[in-house]
Amino acid sequence: MKKIFAICGSTKASSTNLLYIAAITKLLRHEYEVVTLSSIADLPHFNPDLDTDDAPQSVVQLRKNISLADGILICTPEYAMGLPGSLKNVLDWTVSSASFSRKPVLSIVASSQGEKAYQSLIDVLTVIEARVFPLLVPFAKAKINPEASITDSTTLSAIEATLKQFVANLSNE
Repeated sequence: MKKIFAICGSTKASSTNLLYIAAITKLLRHEYEVVTLSSIADLPHFNPDLDTDDAPQSVVQLRKNISLADGILICTPEYAMGLPGSLKNVLDWTVSSASFSRKPVLSIVASSQGEKAYQSLIDVLTVIEARVFPLLVPFAKAKINPEASITDSTTLSAIEATLKQFVANLSNE
């Protein structure tokens, strides 16, 4: 079974983005194992002086989880017209290890608006050489219920179409 490592860009316990990860996990459950990073808040602030062969254990584990996955799912909100700082921190810790290089990444920005974070996420993932499959879900909270079912048919169709492209690239690995 192929493995997908999911990263939620929100640190909020009741995050809408976690609901989207759960909804996507349900859509993929028969063919893919989805493992979600417990919290991006557990990583230390990026510091090049700590980015050595003896990096913090949480960073070593993050890089290992990314490397072992066939693909990555990132689902994030937009904060202050950009990526949440905690998510950018996660991505910064992977630069020197090239963990994302050539890795298929389903990158979803699920937020009120989200255009700035959407473009920023694509830009960062491109710089770190990921193969990006992006999707913007504006007004995200109104399109999913507390049971992690996507209630908006247009959004569900867009997610299914982007997922189809993403998983097709997992098969080519």
